[in-house]
Amino acid sequence: MDVQQQHASGPLRQRLVRWREIFFTQKYRFDLGQSFLVIVNFTLLIITASDKLSLFLGIPRLRSLILLIVPVGFLGVWLFGYFMDKVVRAAQMAERQSMKRSEVWTRHNEQMNRIERELSDVKALLQQQNRG
Repeated sequence: MDVQQQHASGPLRQRLVRWREIFFTQKYRFDLGQSFLVIVNFTLLIITASDKLSLFLGIPRLRSLILLIVPVGFLGVWLFGYFMDKVVRAAQMAERQSMKRSEVWTRHNEQMNRIERELSDVKALLQQQNRG
């Protein structure tokens, strides 16, 4: 019975792994699309809020300034992105956090540390033999 259960779980497990890959591929695509949606949302927000902004700022014809406000807003978003990229180094920090949480990277780093310790031991033995 154990052998039959193993054979039955093999294809089921492969199917689950395939669906997991499909799910995360679609999530990645959604995340990429979501970043563009922020730009569309920002533009629509400025257009929608233009009447309220004209009352708040005291400018009677703010609609004519929308052609200026939207590009300035995009420039501000780009400058913030530039700051996050060059100063904060957000991509590297996100990768570092992902690596800290990854079981695969944890095992890899443990293995590399073990290999380096063993190489250091071999080097020390060789140096002792050369002296003696």
